[in-house]
Amino acid sequence: MADTATTTASETAAIEARAPAPPRSAPSHRGAAVVAGVAGCLLLAFGLPRLVAGVATLDARAVLWDVHSGAEAVQPQALAAASADLASAYRWVRDGELEGDRGLLLLRAADAAVGAERKELLAAATEATVASLTRAPGQPSVWLRLAHLRNWEGDVKAAVAALRMSMLSGSFIPALMPSRIDLALRLLPAMDREVVELLERQVRLMWVADPNFVARLGARPEAGPLVRNALAAVSEDDMALYLRLHGPRQ
Repeated sequence: MADTATTTASETAAIEARAPAPPRSAPSHRGAAVVAGVAGCLLLAFGLPRLVAGVATLDARAVLWDVHSGAEAVQPQALAAASADLASAYRWVRDGELEGDRGLLLLRAADAAVGAERKELLAAATEATVASLTRAPGQPSVWLRLAHLRNWEGDVKAAVAALRMSMLSGSFIPALMPSRIDLALRLLPAMDREVVELLERQVRLMWVADPNFVARLGARPEAGPLVRNALAAVSEDDMALYLRLHGPRQ
C-alpha cells in the first residue's frame, strides 16, 4: 500500500509537471490607449495654434512679399489688414519673426501717414520690433529697423546700441550694409571706439561686395576719413574674398 501510494504520488507529480500552464490573461490595452490619447491631445494642443496662425497669415504673406519686393506701392488698407492678421496670429503663436514682420508693415504704413496717425504707427512699429527681438534676437534686419526707429525718436544712444547689434548678429549682409553705413555716419559722434571699429569693418566688407559703392562713399567729405581708415586695415582674408568675388582684374 505504501508503495502504491508512493507511486501514485510520483505519477501525479509527473503529470502535473508535463501539463501545460494555465493560460495567462491577455494584457490590458487600456494603458496603451491612455498613453496614445494623451499624446494625441498634446499634438493637437501644440499643433492647433500653429495651424490657426498659419491660416491667419495667408493673406499677410502676400502683402509682405509685395513690401519686400518693392515692385509696387502697397495700399495703406492692405498694410493695415495684414498687420491685423499678423497680430491675430501672434496671439496664437508667440513667434518673434511674425512680430518682426508686423513691425515692418506698421513702419511702411507710417511712411504713408502724417501727423498723429504717423506718430501712433511709428510707436506701434517700435513696440512690435522690440517684442520681436525679445523673442528672436538673431535678426540683423530687425535690429537695423529698430536703430532707425530709435533715431527717429531722437534716442541716439539706443539707436547706436541697436545698430551695433545689427552688425554683430550678421556682419556680411550686402543688402543691409549700405543702410547701416548711411545711418552710422549720422550717428558717428555718439559712437564709442568699439562701434566705430565695427563700422569700419562694414566698410571693408562693403568694399569686398561692391567696391564702386565704397569709392563713391570715400568721395563724400564726411565719410572720406572713415573710408581711408577702414581700407588701411584690409586683411588677407578680405583680399581673398574680394578676389574670389571679383577676380584679379577688378
